[in-house]
Amino acid sequence: MFVNETKNDVDTNLAATLHTGGPVMAAVCGGMSALFLVLGAVLLALKADVFFYAFCFAAAALLLIFLFFCYKPVLKAVLKKSLAGKEAVHRFVFREDGFELKTERGEQITSRGTVAYSDLYRVVEFSDLWIVYLDRSTVFAVARSGMTEGRAEDLSVFFGVKLGDRFKSHVRAR
Repeated sequence: MFVNETKNDVDTNLAATLHTGGPVMAAVCGGMSALFLVLGAVLLALKADVFFYAFCFAAAALLLIFLFFCYKPVLKAVLKKSLAGKEAVHRFVFREDGFELKTERGEQITSRGTVAYSDLYRVVEFSDLWIVYLDRSTVFAVARSGMTEGRAEDLSVFFGVKLGDRFKSHVRAR
């Protein structure tokens, strides 16, 4: 049996969002900036009006600046605003046949349920958390640091055994 208590707060949501949506955002911003750079270079080679290729180079630079310097702080501010006063604690109890989930907000239990491993869509492991997909749009972040019974490494092995190819790890062997 493994027990994990994960705070559903800004930092946990930020980490989960960066793991799930960060690569997509990087691909979109990187692809668009590459497109603008190529378009700017072509317009420069064609000796187009300075406005057009300057606009392309500026757009590429702004996209890269947003990606590297603004995306994370903006995302954190949005999460802070949307989670204000709604922080909760998810308590996961992983057993042989499935796991129990209990969500508490303060002293109040807001939800409780049991999920069989066969009903999980997939679980993805990262260095700081697991993303547990109940289906394609319902996910839970389970922080590795939230383990209260059992070890995180053993839970990863357990997920691998129970889920087979529905478990994916992005953690390199040490």
